[in-house]
Amino acid sequence: MNATLKVHSQAFIKKHWLTRTSSERQILTFAAAILLPLLTYLLLWQPAHTAVEKLHLTLPVMRAQALQLQAQAAEVARLRHLPKPAVLDAQSLKSAVESAVARYKMRDAISVLDTQGPNGVQISLAAISFEQWLHFLHELQQEQHVRAESISIAALPQTGMVKISATLSNGGISDNDAISGNGGSR
Repeated sequence: MNATLKVHSQAFIKKHWLTRTSSERQILTFAAAILLPLLTYLLLWQPAHTAVEKLHLTLPVMRAQALQLQAQAAEVARLRHLPKPAVLDAQSLKSAVESAVARYKMRDAISVLDTQGPNGVQISLAAISFEQWLHFLHELQQEQHVRAESISIAALPQTGMVKISATLSNGGISDNDAISGNGGSR
């Protein structure tokens, strides 16, 4: 193979280089001396330099993301070892929601507060501040491990006021979980 390559290169030199006049060879040598470094710069060094600059910019972001992922993995491991909260039946959950409603002084806004299924509560509020709803729901999530299974929110003409209808649960098996086989764990 090496001998074949040598034969082909010698044939190329005879055909293209040796048939040229000395002034043509000088011009071609001069052009090659100018074009070779220029092409090396444009095709090799400049793209590599640009890629290194991009990596220097993205590396701190990627390191921060890696640290965040490690922290989240540690949090997941910590949460897995915590005891599971007790599942409240619908009446107990309704009582917990009523207590939170009283703390947030929302009794007048409630149009519906009924049990739904074995461990759910349906709540409808005619007019409530969206911020107050978020704080109320956050407290239920933190203290009673209540999650919103479904929420319908409609904006009212008053700024910041909404009409809300929600189904709340605290982790029992819902109809969707029973069908999909999740068993209420999310």
